[in-house]
Amino acid sequence: MSAYDRLSKQIDLLAGANEPALHEAYFNLWENAMLLHGDQFQNVVVRLASLLPESKMSLTWNLLSQGMLLSFHPAKGNAFSALSAAETSFVELHDKSGEGAAQALKVVYYKNNGRLDLAQECVQNAIDNMGDSELYRPFLCIAFYQAGEISHLLNDYQTAIAYYKKGISFAKPSTAIHTRLLIGLANSYKDSNESEKALELFEQALNQIYNANNYILESKIYADMANYYFRKNDFANSISFHEKSIAIRKKQNMANPLSTNYLELAEICLKQNKNDEALNYALLAEKIVTDLNIVIKLSQVYHIISTIYEAMGNLAGALDYYKKYHTKKEEVFSHESSMKIKQLSMRHEIENVQKENELFELKNVTLKEALEEIGSSVRYAKRIQEAILPTIDMIKEKFPQSFVLYRPKDIVAGDFYWMEQIDDTILIAAADCTGHGVPGAMVSVVCSNALNRAVKEFHRLTTGEILDKVTDLVLETFEKSVTEVMDGMDISLLSINKITKTIQWSGAHNPLLYFNDTMHEIPANKQPIGKNDYRKPFTTHYIDYSEGTTFFLFTDGFSDQFGGPDGKKFKYRQLQSTLLKLVNNSQEVQLRTLDQTFTNWKGDLEQIDDVCIIGIRL
Repeated sequence: MSAYDRLSKQIDLLAGANEPALHEAYFNLWENAMLLHGDQFQNVVVRLASLLPESKMSLTWNLLSQGMLLSFHPAKGNAFSALSAAETSFVELHDKSGEGAAQALKVVYYKNNGRLDLAQECVQNAIDNMGDSELYRPFLCIAFYQAGEISHLLNDYQTAIAYYKKGISFAKPSTAIHTRLLIGLANSYKDSNESEKALELFEQALNQIYNANNYILESKIYADMANYYFRKNDFANSISFHEKSIAIRKKQNMANPLSTNYLELAEICLKQNKNDEALNYALLAEKIVTDLNIVIKLSQVYHIISTIYEAMGNLAGALDYYKKYHTKKEEVFSHESSMKIKQLSMRHEIENVQKENELFELKNVTLKEALEEIGSSVRYAKRIQEAILPTIDMIKEKFPQSFVLYRPKDIVAGDFYWMEQIDDTILIAAADCTGHGVPGAMVSVVCSNALNRAVKEFHRLTTGEILDKVTDLVLETFEKSVTEVMDGMDISLLSINKITKTIQWSGAHNPLLYFNDTMHEIPANKQPIGKNDYRKPFTTHYIDYSEGTTFFLFTDGFSDQFGGPDGKKFKYRQLQSTLLKLVNNSQEVQLRTLDQTFTNWKGDLEQIDDVCIIGIRL
């Protein structure tokens, strides 16, 4: 008997039943929600509503159930109103666990709408409010599942694994949510390159739903196994599993999950040079996520369509969709949003430690001693990082009319500047490595070393060849890790030979601005130094040599800083305008004005990223 049939039979026996019996029916609905397609779920909610006794608690359970329906099936309406009403009602009933249940579902709403920072905040509130509530256990499991998904989206697989495991510890074995958590855990192992664990968990999840007519989770497992084989470039098996998943999802009218199948089939077709088929699948995915307003998927959709158009030679279409991709990605996965999520997660962990009275001891070392030791280590790390930076005097020796604005967010930085002379050619760069603080600094050492090796050991001469070789060396370093490392670098690299009067430039993400009689901008290659599925050779741009030309190399920290009267980003165009106003001043005035401009704009707000700008006048 299917979950829907069991629920229907239970409801048939509820006419005139008391509130505890009604609540048992709601609990069964919540526990089996993932086994119902949208129409079935809606039918159960409507039938239960017709049986409600006149009590605030029963009405609140129904609001919560409506919110759950709309969270899992957004095509049927907006979940936010029902969930907010349920949350308010639980507050009035002094039911903290119920309040947490509504917050757990708000996580789904915020995540689908691309507000990962708000989603993570709701996760922490939901977990705190529900505690280990037996009554609302399905929602506690949902909260841990969603927390795992958010961490996974941010490529923080170890945190995702921890959340999924915590959820599994609360879930009743072999229930739908238990299976869903197993699938999430399998995907995190898959993406952290622990393939054997992933496949074992996928098979365990399939065994749990064998002969259970659990079409929704069955289609999910097939889709995830398709992705598993896609990652191994086993396209035949991947397509086969996608076809199984799609057949179920079409029959059960599961539009949102279908978009995931279509996106991956588009990627497979693109890798096989079947561009027309790839575009067809990608446009199907775009229609679904646009119609359902699934914001979290839009950046992925726009990126694949842009890539397909580029492969087809439709550069106008590729540019249009890349702009859409960049805008949507910035909206959802912005640096500050990601940092807020990590801060919220860390704050929650610290609060738990405080509650257990463990914050003030770290293996018999007092907190003060531990902080002093950490501070000492970071200060020593700063000295190490400073050793890889050229001194300002060295730069002034090569370029007398120059300046470097360098403002790390923390004691050590992910941004760095680099200079090297090979015969008569002087190379200088402003670079931005993944992250900031200690992790960013560690990546900066790897990338600085790769730049040195590319020109000294491998004798690369043009700026494009240098960045190509640096990419090889960075990938070679990180491939030694047992888990996939996505870290890398954006860079603006300038080469000047005053003897031959030749100038070259290449960039990864960060453009070049230079001024003679007018302002010029050279766009960078839209790819990082590091792992990239669609890697291409870096372009070498040649620039006419002219005395008095001023070059600006920079990272994105200045333009991304929040501040001003409205607390908004400074933005690239405003930076461009500021540099244009300053270009005829001395380099000392340019440095002083830029530094003061940044300080004034930031005001009392936190600096969100490292800042690096280099100015050079020939």
